[in-house]
Formats: sequence, structure tokens, C-alpha cells
Amino acid sequence: MLEKNYSFLLSINDDIATIKEHRKLLPSIFEKLLTHFNLKLGGVALFDRDRKSLGIIIGRYYPGGDFTIQSDAWGRRFSLDTIPFELPIQNPRVEVINSSNLHHLQKLKDNSQDFNETLNELSIDSLLFIPAQTSGKLLGFLILSIEGYSFDESDQDYLIKIGSIFASALSNTIAYEELIKKEKEKEIQIELISSLVAIKEKDIFYERFAQEFNKLIPIDFIALQAKNTNRISSTYNLVKVADDEFEVLNMNHSTEVAIQSLISKERLNKNTDFFEIFGSKFDQICMNSPYFKKLKDEYEIASIIFLNSSRSNLGELNLILGRKIYEPKLYEHKIDLIIFQNMNSLFPREEIHLALGFLTQIGLILSNIYAFEEIKILTSKLEQEKNFLLDEINLASNFQEIIGTSESIKATLEQAQRVAPVNATVLIQGETGTGKELIARAIHNLSKRKDKTFITVNCAALHHELIESELFGHEKGSYTGAIDQRIGKFEVADGGTIFLDEIGELPLEIQSKLLRVLQENEFERLGGKGTIHSDVRIIAATNRDLETDVEQGKFRADLYFRLNVFPITVPPLRERAEDIPLLAKYFIEKYSKRLGKEIKSIKKNNLNILLRYKWPGNIRELEHLVERAIIISPNANLSFENLLNVKVKKSEKEFDSLLENEKEHIIKALKMANGKVTGKNSASEILGIKGKTLGSKMRKHGIKREDVLKS
Repeated sequence: MLEKNYSFLLSINDDIATIKEHRKLLPSIFEKLLTHFNLKLGGVALFDRDRKSLGIIIGRYYPGGDFTIQSDAWGRRFSLDTIPFELPIQNPRVEVINSSNLHHLQKLKDNSQDFNETLNELSIDSLLFIPAQTSGKLLGFLILSIEGYSFDESDQDYLIKIGSIFASALSNTIAYEELIKKEKEKEIQIELISSLVAIKEKDIFYERFAQEFNKLIPIDFIALQAKNTNRISSTYNLVKVADDEFEVLNMNHSTEVAIQSLISKERLNKNTDFFEIFGSKFDQICMNSPYFKKLKDEYEIASIIFLNSSRSNLGELNLILGRKIYEPKLYEHKIDLIIFQNMNSLFPREEIHLALGFLTQIGLILSNIYAFEEIKILTSKLEQEKNFLLDEINLASNFQEIIGTSESIKATLEQAQRVAPVNATVLIQGETGTGKELIARAIHNLSKRKDKTFITVNCAALHHELIESELFGHEKGSYTGAIDQRIGKFEVADGGTIFLDEIGELPLEIQSKLLRVLQENEFERLGGKGTIHSDVRIIAATNRDLETDVEQGKFRADLYFRLNVFPITVPPLRERAEDIPLLAKYFIEKYSKRLGKEIKSIKKNNLNILLRYKWPGNIRELEHLVERAIIISPNANLSFENLLNVKVKKSEKEFDSLLENEKEHIIKALKMANGKVTGKNSASEILGIKGKTLGSKMRKHGIKREDVLKS
């Protein structure tokens, strides 16, 4: 039986009533109890805020000391359905708990001995659990082990009063600290909002946000995924590498989509705006995701929590937070009573609600940043589209329509009409000056993208060191001379068509980046951290034999096959001679108006000169020839005799062009092989080239096997 000294209870109340920090409360009450009882062990068992778990901390008293960092301490948090002993929670009363039920307690200091060893050393076989209840609310239990004392029911009321005094003081300290905490949180939030609201650039915003948010809620990993009504705008991932320093982690588009799918699935199952993935489930996700495996293995992240905020006018915002395993610490040389995490979660509920409330404000700031950025991008895009339009107006080739009635050009146009609506990649092959760009424009104008931008890029005219910036853009400071952000042509052409003329001139390193655009519709600006998605149809053109370039290692095979989905060959002018009079008439009308001359006719012998000429420069050469003839013509009749006579004679008397010789050789070989292209005794064997290469050259020259056999 205890000596019941009620004045002692009053002195306890007086001593601890003014304590405002819970970390000082436990040592203070035990120091007071030591003056009245021969105390061997003392501690508390406290419910968490949601009353779903019970955290236990017990400390050992050393004579002449107190419950400070020099003491041994043990702890454990149990969910209410896993407490290994019965506690009178519904009808609180003093309960004697057998010490064997407490073997789950873990030491909080590496150099402490195990709790069981301490119990054996002190010959403790049971502990008193005294209800800590105030104003009808049970906060937990005060735990005591008094040397030489065996619990007596007559001591029930006296011990409950001690527990009530402790509960009342604890309730006051928690309320006071909650008030201080909320004031501090408000102060941090105001400071955070103030520091972020003036930022207009995304990269700066996300890095500053991680640093400031860490002051509000300590985290080891943070990601923000902003999604507007149409598509994901951006995802930024940052991991803590020092106390207040974060570094950006890159994430590819497939990982981003996988995370979005995971969020949608978990939210649907749990019907909540937040969920945590922890323990074995997190391990399972790490097995299936290299990205999360990297977070776990390299940065020791053990838990990820996803929080969502959706607003009809702001879109959707996902905040993803990560933490390492919490290590219990002794703060200010005193045992921490409150912050001892549940082993099923690394994020207390109050932090979750704080973060959710904060998301709406972040959404407002982000919407302003995106609006500012959108205005900046649209302004830049409009300026570039204006420049591209001016460039198009000043192009040397000013065709307004495709002119010709020959069977070869009709076949080409029929192919263009067939492929235009299906959005496939097209490779246009043909000699220089045959009008490959005109065919590309026709495909664009016949497609569903006709109202969007058509961008022309001459790959041969771009400097090798600047071609990446020209195509994909660059960030400010990405290289010497990059004094501002530049939007690349792929970004400007979003939703439209980009025509890559002379594609064979692209350097190999740019070819690999182009391949990524073809495969995933995404790229990165030079010096940029984020991935840009662009819905662009690619039409490429070349006057080179790309198959031969692939064999010689000058062009990537995988890119060639991705470009060559639908090949179109534009015939040279010499193979569509019947179109020459029509084209000549068109150019005469065009340039006579422009030059202010009235040209009435072209003599028959001059027309014959045009028909006999080989036209190595094709339609472009014909156009320039007509313009030159109009300029030098003294009257209304146009003459080409002095312009082409020498070339015709030289062509007739000396030799045919290299291309003509190649074509004749192929036709002769096909005749010798009776039309057989590949295999034994075939044309490819006679010519000493591969069957694929021969097929490519036949398409290039417009040679058809059946026509050769008929002739």
C-alpha cells in the first residue's frame, strides 16, 4: 500500500502546470516522483492523434541522474489491434501488465542494453499502467515500476489522480505547442507564398518550392505533377542531397505515364485525395519501376505519399512526397514523447492535411506561371511563324500549284493523295530541282493538319554546330551566345507538319535525336531539363541514295526504316518531257508580268530545244532559264538558241550524263537477265551490286521491270 500524501499531489501539479514543452514534461514528473517513490523504471503510453495506435516509451532511472540522454530508453508504437496485452481503454483504471508482454520494445540508443536484460537485472516482473485522463478524454497511460511495491486496489484512486495531473499538464503542453506550431506554419506559409509568387520561370520555381516546403514539412524527396485539362504540363522531381539542398532527377515520358496510371488506380480504389505506399507494397513497386528502385537504393527513400488537388479552373496537381525511415531521436537531451512514428506510415495525418491545404495555393501560383510562360511561348511562336512565313514568301521556288499531265507526275500525285490523310511518315526521293517540297506541301494541304503550321527545314543549309538548336531549341545559357531561350522548329510545328529537305545531310548525333521524336513524339531543348511533347508529322526528302549511305555507315539504318514508311519518287523533268511546254508557258506568264515584259509566243524550234535538253537541274533549271530568256529577249518572241545550243551539242556529241549511263546500264542488265532482279543470273549479279541497292536505283530512275520486258 502506498503512503497517500495529497499535498505531494498538489506540489506535482504546481511544478508541472507551468511547463509548456512536452519534451520537458516527462523528465519533470519523474524527477518529482523520485522524491516520493523508489522508482526503477518510468514511461508513458500515448495514443496518436487519430487514436489508431499507441506509442510506448520507457526510461531507466540512474541514482543521481534523470531521464536525460545519459539514461537508457526503449520504445515501440503498436496499432491498437496489435497491442500484445489488454488495456482498460473503455473504462480506464490502473492495470498491472506482466513485463513479458513488453519484450517488443526496442532500444532507442545503440549502446543501451536490451529491455529484457534490464527487466531481469532489476528483477521487474510487472509494470503499472496508470490512466492519463483529463476532461473525460484518455490520452494514454503513465507507466511506473516502484521498487518493493505490489499494487493494492486501495491505491487505485490515488494513482489515478497522479495520472490525471500528468494528463492535464500534457494536454496543456500539446495545446500550447499546437498553437505555436500553427503560428509558425502560418509564418512559413506566408514566407513561402511570398517567395514563390514573384517567380515567373518554372525551373526556378520548383527548386525554390522544394527548399521552402522542406521548412514546412521535412521531406527527403518531392515531386510536383501539374496537369491541365489537355495534357501533363510538367513533372519535376527533386531529391534532398543536403540539409536544405535539392537536386533535380530526370524522368522520361513512359515513367511519367506509369506514375499517373498508378495514381489514378490507387485513388479509384481508395476513393481519397491522398494515399501512402510503404513497406512491402513500396518494395513491389521498386521491383517493377527502375525510377522508384533508384529512389530506394541510391537515396534510401522508404515511403512515398501521393496527394491530389483538383479544381475545375486550375486543372489537377499531384504532390508526391518521400521519406527515409524515421530514426527516433532524443531532442534537447530529453525523450521525445510525441514524434515517434507509426511503423505503417512515415507521414503523420496533420502533415498530410497541412500539405493538402497548401496545394490549392500552389495550384494558383503555378497557373500564373504557366499563363505567363504560355504568353511568352505564344509570342515567340507567333514571331517565328511570321519569320517562317516571310521565308516561305521569299523562297526561290514560288510554285502555286503542281503543273503537269504526264503519267509519271500523275502517279506521284496519286501516291501523295493516298498517303496525305493517314498521318504516316513520308520519304520523298528525287533529283535536285524536281519539286520535292511542292509534293510535301500537297501532302500537308490534303491532310487533317492543313490548318496548322507547315515548316520547311533545309538540313544541308544548317551549320552542324547549330542544327540541334535550330531543330529542338535551346535554353538560356546552354552554350556561349545563348543569351535567351529559343523555341525550335519542332516545337513551332506542333500539330502541323515539318518538311526536312536534304535529310541525308544530318549529322549522325542529330539523327539519333530525330529518331526519338519519331518514336516517342518528345525531345529536350539544348540545355533543358524537362521533356517537351510535340505532335508533328515528318516529311523528309533527299536526292541521295540513302540505302547506300546506310551500308557505308553514313546514315542510321533504324532512322531510314522509320522515315521510309511511305516512299514517293518524284520523276526528273527529262522523264516527263510532255510537261515541259506547260511548265514553260507557266513560267513565261509568271516572269513576264513580274519583269514588265509582254511575251506573246515561243517559236517551235525553241520549244524543240527545250524538249531535246537533258535538264540536269530539272524544273528549277527550266524556271531560271525562262526568267533569263525573258530578261535578254529584245522583243515579244522568246528565244533559247543562244542559251542552250552549246549545251545541247556538247551533250549530244561528247557523252551522256552519269545518271543516264547508270539508267542505260540497269536496263541492259535487266534485258540480259530476262527481267530477273535478284538471285543467280540476275541483273544485280551482272552489275555486281546488292538486290536491295538495284531496287532502290530502279525506283530512283523510274524503271519498271515489266516495261523493260515489253521493250
